[in-house]
Amino acid sequence: MKKIHILFAVAILGLLTSCLKDQEDVFDKQSAIRAEEAIAADYKILAGAEHGWLLKYYPSPYRTYGGYCVLMKFTEDGKVTIASDITNANVTADSYYKITQSAGVVLSFDTYNEIFHLFSTPDAPLGGDKGKGWEGDYDFEFISASPEKIVLKGKKSGNYATMVPCKDDDWTGYLSNNAVVEEDMNFPKYSLDVAGTEVAVSKSYRSFEMTYATATNDTTISVPFVVSDAGIEFYEPIQINGKEISGFKYVEGSFDFPSTDDDKVVLHGITPPLNETFVLSDWYIAYSTAGAYAQPLLKKMEAGSATENETIVLLAFTNVDGAPSLYFRSGNYAGYYCFNFEYIGDDTITMYFNGKADPNNNGVYYYNNCDYGYGLMIFGLNEQNARTFKLSTDNLKSPSYIILTDINEPTNVIKMFTEPITYPFNN
Repeated sequence: MKKIHILFAVAILGLLTSCLKDQEDVFDKQSAIRAEEAIAADYKILAGAEHGWLLKYYPSPYRTYGGYCVLMKFTEDGKVTIASDITNANVTADSYYKITQSAGVVLSFDTYNEIFHLFSTPDAPLGGDKGKGWEGDYDFEFISASPEKIVLKGKKSGNYATMVPCKDDDWTGYLSNNAVVEEDMNFPKYSLDVAGTEVAVSKSYRSFEMTYATATNDTTISVPFVVSDAGIEFYEPIQINGKEISGFKYVEGSFDFPSTDDDKVVLHGITPPLNETFVLSDWYIAYSTAGAYAQPLLKKMEAGSATENETIVLLAFTNVDGAPSLYFRSGNYAGYYCFNFEYIGDDTITMYFNGKADPNNNGVYYYNNCDYGYGLMIFGLNEQNARTFKLSTDNLKSPSYIILTDINEPTNVIKMFTEPITYPFNN
């Protein structure tokens, strides 16, 4: 009898195992079918937008560089055309995409796109750390998808990205208009009053840094944003002094931009005096735009680097600890020289090299061995030889260049630019 019971139990166990296997097979098949249907539906939705999609995209895991508009037109056979406000408005690039099942339905831009992969290439063409770049995503999980809106999540960064259908085929017009909005809303610094709380605001790439006092201490927050035809839109709303702020409306030709949530909360653009702008910004030097006094002195620096079998890659005035400093890169070596300065009015500055160089002592080496002191003579070699410059520019609010004219030596004129200039002796 015991033998029979045991055999019967084994038979029951075998039957249950068989049933469970059948159930697993059924559910696996259903899951696969559901995944295939979801993939097919997403292909159809992506290709179904007549004029393409507008993607609001934040490439960095920490959203350090803010957000960017990317326009995409998909076909059901896996082709995509892309434009973006990271490049010229009239430029597009074609590549391929695919939708797969991988712990959810995933959209992958799996072949190189000359525009979209700028955000993720480790060559750092947009800036960021060499070997990392902006660490942007090219694989995105579908969170939701409909013909009216798609929500994606970056597989690496975890950042959310939204897509909405483009209004028309005029991508160039849309991106050009966005560039005008961004230019009009771009100021060296800003102020913001939120219900009596004064907020100091500065900008780097497309991210605000907001600093304000609370009851216990000073608070600083980073606020990444994207620029659209309507103004500035934050990645997510912020709270200051009980007020929610999601972005700021564009007002053409204005210095004041009301919050999208409350017209009483206004971002005010501030244009500092030109000499302050010079000290606090980065300015790149080209040999061709230096005057008759400066060019021979710059040539002495170039010849000095040549004795080290090096080429000067970069010359610039940059801010170091709140003071202007002459920065150089010769071959693989970089250094700088610090200047003391004094503001005179709004558009004049007196300055001279104060004897301090970079901590690595590259500045000292090139001063002693490569005649870099000649370059310092242009801007004031020491306190006894300080120079006073009158400053001028093309646009006080958003300058593209600045011109320094020596008050006591009219031929000592040098024009410097906001856009980086590599190999300054070739420009």
